[in-house]
Amino acid sequence: MIPKGTIKRIMKENTNLNISAESVEKLVDILQEYIVTTTKLAEENAIKDKRKTIKGRDIENCDEERLRSKIIEISDRTEKVNILTREFLKVLSSELKRH
Repeated sequence: MIPKGTIKRIMKENTNLNISAESVEKLVDILQEYIVTTTKLAEENAIKDKRKTIKGRDIENCDEERLRSKIIEISDRTEKVNILTREFLKVLSSELKRH
């Protein structure tokens, strides 16, 4: 479980707006799903290399398009996503495009 207090602190550091408990919960859900997706893709990379350990390069070499699509899918199906969450996903998605 990702600590909600940490997420709220990070969100608060990046806005002057108030942060609702609901927005923190939504972002925690999205981040957890992002971590699960990334881990599964990294696992596939490690297995392809016949390793039993996920390494940093496996995370870096995740299939960026599938990961980006998953991020967009999460934001599309999540109702009432706080504007901060949408902005976070846009930035994350654009970062994946650049790499």
